[in-house]
Amino acid sequence: MLDGVQVRTVPEQLVLTERRHVALEQLPAWIGAAMGRLLRSAERYGGVNGAPFVVYHGDVDEDSDGPAEACVPIVPVDAPSGGAMRQEPAHREAFGTLRKAQVEFPQILSAYEGVAAWVASRGLTVAGLPREIYFTDFRSASPSDDVCDVALPIE
Repeated sequence: MLDGVQVRTVPEQLVLTERRHVALEQLPAWIGAAMGRLLRSAERYGGVNGAPFVVYHGDVDEDSDGPAEACVPIVPVDAPSGGAMRQEPAHREAFGTLRKAQVEFPQILSAYEGVAAWVASRGLTVAGLPREIYFTDFRSASPSDDVCDVALPIE
């Protein structure tokens, strides 16, 4: 499923967040709606400052409802927020890129498994929660377009 796994360094980011326990069948709609709200809110803080992403604080599958956290990086600000805002720490992450047609459950799980196997095969350690980084407009993308990375923070 993955064409390859790469490693990158992600700088510390200030992010607007929305976190929710969400059932598997509601996940795609919730991600789209939450990202829309967060992207609109980001304009009050100087705009978006990186690719939006979703962090999974627990499994979202047939038996579990997460929670999941939608995150939009914003320009660092000193003013207090009117919503949920937090610092995402700097980290290294292993990631693989997916086309839109691959971002469906359950096939997306094989991408996470592939990244995890790559990490283990190199003697690295997973050092954070799994995530999906959305670097293009998912809704307007065609099924063959690259739309997101599945990633695992590593050390």
